[in-house]
Amino acid sequence: MSSVRRWFAVAVVAAAATVGCSKDKEVLAFVSDFDAFSNEIVKQVKSAPNASAGVDAAQKYLDENKARVQQKMAAIKDVKNFQITDETKKKMETSIVNNAKTVASLPIEYVGQMAMDRSLQAKFEKLINDYRDTITK
Repeated sequence: MSSVRRWFAVAVVAAAATVGCSKDKEVLAFVSDFDAFSNEIVKQVKSAPNASAGVDAAQKYLDENKARVQQKMAAIKDVKNFQITDETKKKMETSIVNNAKTVASLPIEYVGQMAMDRSLQAKFEKLINDYRDTITK
C-alpha cells in the first residue's frame, strides 16, 4: 500500500507541475490583444473619410501601441511547445498569419487611388512595413 501512495503522490505532484507550467492563458490573452490591435489598424483605414486620413490614423495607432505589442510578443516567444496545448499553438499561429495577411492586403482596396497619389502609396508602404517590423522584431 505504501508504494501505491508514493506513486499517487508523485502523480499528483507531476500533474500540479504541469498545470503550473501551462502558458495557455498568457498566450490566448496575447492572441486576443493582437487580434484587437490588428483589427483596429484595419478599422482606422477603412472608417476614415478618405484613404490618406485613414492611413494616417492607422499609423498613429500603430506607433502608439507597437511597443506594447512587441513586449507581449517577446514574452510569448519564450514559451515552449510543451507549455501550451496544440489548440492554443494553432490559435496563435492562425491569428498571426491571418492578421498579417489582412493588414498587408489593405492597399489592394486602394490601388486606383495609390496610382494617382504616390504619397498615399508611400504611407501604405510605411504602415505595412512598420506593422511587419512590429510583429517580427
